[in-house]
Amino acid sequence: MSASTNALNTLLDLAKNELDVAIAHMVQAKKALDEAREKGNMLRGYRQDYVDNLTKLLGKGLGKETHNNYQNFLKKLDQAITGQAEVVISAEYEHANACKIWQELQRKKLSYEILLARKSKKAHHTALKIDQKMMDEYAMRAKRSRAV
Repeated sequence: MSASTNALNTLLDLAKNELDVAIAHMVQAKKALDEAREKGNMLRGYRQDYVDNLTKLLGKGLGKETHNNYQNFLKKLDQAITGQAEVVISAEYEHANACKIWQELQRKKLSYEILLARKSKKAHHTALKIDQKMMDEYAMRAKRSRAV
């Protein structure tokens, strides 16, 4: 095995290790994104339940102070929903970035594999030529020895 083949194998191993790390990061980013979306959905559902409850209470009659408390709480829920939407956007960016890095590393690994395959094919072709040359020489010698 030549030094360049050893170097390519080392580079391929390093690329595989980098790819494993990128996959772990991508999975973690996807998990964080799913959790952020789930929390946002939960907050919106909680807000809708609160609005439905407020609507029912308003139909029965509600005191001013209780109404103000509901309104203040809804404002805080809206702020939490807005904040969670920003977290979702950040998580989407992080996940997209992790996917992009994974694709680049996958391409890098594939290029090393292609280079190694070409090198192996070339070495095999060279070995076949050497074998053919040896067979031709052997045949020529055999022919000469029969002629003598």
